[in-house]
Amino acid sequence: MQTNSGWAGARPIDAMAVSGRLLHAASPGDGDADFAAMRAAYQATGGFARGDDLARLLEDRGRGDFASLARLIVGHEVFGFEWRHALWIPMFQFNAELGLKPGLKAVLAELASEYDGQRLAAWFVEPNGWLEQARPIDVLDADPAEVLQAARADRFVATG
Repeated sequence: MQTNSGWAGARPIDAMAVSGRLLHAASPGDGDADFAAMRAAYQATGGFARGDDLARLLEDRGRGDFASLARLIVGHEVFGFEWRHALWIPMFQFNAELGLKPGLKAVLAELASEYDGQRLAAWFVEPNGWLEQARPIDVLDADPAEVLQAARADRFVATG
């Protein structure tokens, strides 16, 4: 499976420095630097996998296939984003056995109506004021209810 870790130019970066860049990563065709910033922000939590590679891995492990991955995405149980004609899935959404992380579906349900895949990817790694400047990705495992409340608040702010 190809993940983002093999790309040249990856370097650890400060989450605050990432956040300003990620806000500009919302349109297809953005430059390599924006993708590299996003990739670096996710590196410690499993990085990204291409959708095709993840589907094959799910099938190899008896956890699903292309169709089941597509259902998860359409059902807003996991998210991904397109970059350079490939679907990229942040791997933090899965546990070691490739099951879905608890609490994620509810968070995605709150944000999916207002945020596309790239904006969701940015939201999870940006410091969040509702979480005392912690990143939702860092809080999700320990306190999914708190991340859900932050998602609700941010959706409310986004919808006015």
